[in-house]
Amino acid sequence: MASPELHFCMAVDAAHLEEGRQRVRTFLRDQRIDEVAAFDILLCVHEACANAIEHSGSASDVEVVVSVDETSVSIAVSDEGRGLDVAHHTDHHEPVLLSSDGRGLYVMPCLTDELSVHIDGGTEIRMVKRLT
Repeated sequence: MASPELHFCMAVDAAHLEEGRQRVRTFLRDQRIDEVAAFDILLCVHEACANAIEHSGSASDVEVVVSVDETSVSIAVSDEGRGLDVAHHTDHHEPVLLSSDGRGLYVMPCLTDELSVHIDGGTEIRMVKRLT
């Protein structure tokens, strides 16, 4: 039996972030993911999508895939843009406290169990959140 999966594309426009979060929220609720894990996942999806919107420079949509199996939730957010300067945005680079942005790639590895960033003709952020 295939794992339940949510797959959608979102326009590169911050006005669509809430709609994307709502789709993921509903999917996680339908899969009976506990509220604490769901909150962490929603924040990570939001940050990955916000990064794609802010940094990609792409005219193409942001693609979001969320899948659930018995032990984890896997998330992939990808765009076809120019990519992030990952060396500047890592979990080892704490954001400036009073800065209005720059927390996404710092927060994502704190809230998930696995994080990978691939840049090759766009950026793909993959995350895994293990379920207890």
